[in-house]
Amino acid sequence: MFLILDSKASSASTNMATDEFLFNLCQKKKKGFLRIYSWESPSFSYGVSQKINKAIDIAYVEKNKCKFVRRITGGKTVLHNDEITYSVISSEDVFFTKNDLHKSYALIAKVLVNAFNQIGIGAYLSEGSKRKLSKTNMPCFSFPTPNEIEYDGKKLVGSAQKRNNKALLQHGSIPLTMDYDLYANGAKSNKKLLKQNMITLNDIKLIDKKILINSLIVNFENFVGVKFSEFDFSKENKSEIEKIEKKYKSKTWNYLI
Repeated sequence: MFLILDSKASSASTNMATDEFLFNLCQKKKKGFLRIYSWESPSFSYGVSQKINKAIDIAYVEKNKCKFVRRITGGKTVLHNDEITYSVISSEDVFFTKNDLHKSYALIAKVLVNAFNQIGIGAYLSEGSKRKLSKTNMPCFSFPTPNEIEYDGKKLVGSAQKRNNKALLQHGSIPLTMDYDLYANGAKSNKKLLKQNMITLNDIKLIDKKILINSLIVNFENFVGVKFSEFDFSKENKSEIEKIEKKYKSKTWNYLI
């Protein structure tokens, strides 16, 4: 399994194109990746099945100089800003064989919980919320789904997965802080609701993000049972990512109305 630790923040379109490129790569050959990354500007991402006009307030988002992008994964609207973002992309047996979407989601969630617990944060798996909430356009952090990460009854991590018969892609947001006004207004939601139902890492404990990143890496290595190798993108890889990125910049992709 490979580690991709992005030292430089990237645009919303680049981040989504990179994850999709790795997902495509895993479908061609048995591979696995843990990618840790960040966003160069506040960005709203929304699920593949969400309609843009219900997922975000486009005028507000643009007025506040934020970016927006539709993911290839499911789930609801997330504001990516001051956070650590992870993605697990794999066609390897440890994550994939004999594990359906819900089981692989739970496997990854348990690794995340262990990573938090190791640095003194008593996170645990959510039992989920009423099914009807998942059918609304409420933003991701306004309610928990089963096997997501909670702390003190509030959602700490928001994740989403795409899976086919060859590989899976799961990525998720770990907020360090949150601009609740920006998130609520941009996602057509309610600030009070978000503050009642989510929590950020810095609300719990002030931790250097490098410490959490290291804990994530160590716990995924322990789960897989191997030391990760670093992955370097070739010129051909970067060229392919640029081609995919055109989709994530296009109205054809983003404007599901």
